[in-house]
Amino acid sequence: MECLLESDWIPVRSRDGMTVRRIGLRQLLTEDHPWSVSLSRDDMEVAAIQLLICLVQTILLPENRKVLRERVASPITPESFDSAAASYRDWFRLDHPATPFMQSRGVSAKDPTPIQKLFVGLPEGNNHAFFNDAGEIHAVCPGCAAIALFNQASNCPSFGGGFKGGLRGGAPVTTLVAGTNLRETVWLNVLSAEERDRIYRDATQCIPNWVEPLVAGKTIPAADIGLERGLLWQPARLELVESEVGQSCDACGLPTSRVYTAFNKEKFNYTVEGLWHHPHSPRLWDLKKGERARDRYLSFTTMAPAWTWMNHYLLQREQHAGGGRQPAQVVTQFLDVFERALSARERRFAMIVAGYRVNQAAVLERRHELYSLPMDWRISERQVQRAINEALRVKDELRRKTYGFAKECGAAVYPLAEQHFYQATGHRLHELLRQMDRREARMAVDEFICALHRIARRLFDELTAPYRHSVDGMTAYAKFRRALDVALRESESKEKVV
Repeated sequence: MECLLESDWIPVRSRDGMTVRRIGLRQLLTEDHPWSVSLSRDDMEVAAIQLLICLVQTILLPENRKVLRERVASPITPESFDSAAASYRDWFRLDHPATPFMQSRGVSAKDPTPIQKLFVGLPEGNNHAFFNDAGEIHAVCPGCAAIALFNQASNCPSFGGGFKGGLRGGAPVTTLVAGTNLRETVWLNVLSAEERDRIYRDATQCIPNWVEPLVAGKTIPAADIGLERGLLWQPARLELVESEVGQSCDACGLPTSRVYTAFNKEKFNYTVEGLWHHPHSPRLWDLKKGERARDRYLSFTTMAPAWTWMNHYLLQREQHAGGGRQPAQVVTQFLDVFERALSARERRFAMIVAGYRVNQAAVLERRHELYSLPMDWRISERQVQRAINEALRVKDELRRKTYGFAKECGAAVYPLAEQHFYQATGHRLHELLRQMDRREARMAVDEFICALHRIARRLFDELTAPYRHSVDGMTAYAKFRRALDVALRESESKEKVV
């Protein structure tokens, strides 16, 4: 029997990175050990953390903020875990005869789909650049199968035409608070009963939809979906196919006595009316004639890196530049519940930002960032926004000037300008956030902006260098390099005035 509440299925490594093994959820929550998730793909690691959060949210809901703080601070007792898990074991069995975890029994399919189709960016027979290590996935252990099932259902585009996607859309951005170890990270992202009851007070459906299945063709109001049902929502009908031959898992690399090599899937239609309030993602919306419209979850759809959306991850605005935004509820709860609980020595926190950059249903890249931020983020908000706005403005100026150069001398260098600029500045934004405090914020941002300007000038010179040997190239360089300098100097003058 493979039960996520009983089996050793979580692939972890010790702090020194030397020990890699599987542990169970009971061990994770009842011991104070510095484990971290160990998988070959960063998106699968984030999905594993999310799945653990959802399991704990379901079976060990903290009564209030006080209890939540206690559970973050120290492990629970084995007796507490056993008592809480007893009623839920059948929900989380991958091989349950009637209600297997995130599956449907009796799925009809002409041919089984290879298991690697569950791993986004790795379609059948195609690995491209989505793996940290080269290789395809032919067989996975029960734990990695559960993680892949959850990730496909919660974080990825649908399987294609006729298949439904997750409650957050095709490729939502996930933001989570990171603790000092895996146990702490899980608890920091669990909502208290007070928060759950406030947000999902109108919900009437709380049992996962593989236990209480959806009705074909039915319209479901999003407000009817409770926290537990929504977090573990399975939008598709599919069923894993088990192999009788044990081997090493192609996802975590650990030996296993049972493997899954394929799954069956079939189309299943229903409608969710409205946008369900998912606690792990930032939301944004437009304002039209004063009314909230086009409510959606943040997603990565352009080359702009994750840090350009920093304020969306942390700050709520009901009306902002024609729209509004709301951070993930787990981030809001953390800033509210733990801000005063942290000592002066711990006045920083870490935040995981993860998602896929997509073009409609096509996944173009994985994104996974870890940001170190000051707890008094709100105090530095104006300066950080100033830094982000200037970075985007400088990027636009660089792209415009390289486009002008290309147009005059026939060298298509401008498509590289944006990409190179983001690559050269990303680490500097991380460093800026580490330097932030209420006294030095402006000075740190001033230095950051000066660095942006130096980078823009250097990149313009590098990108145009191969074409300056001709008269047209040198003439275009002189013209647009001067224009770039003028634009940057104007910005520097404005900053001095401010």
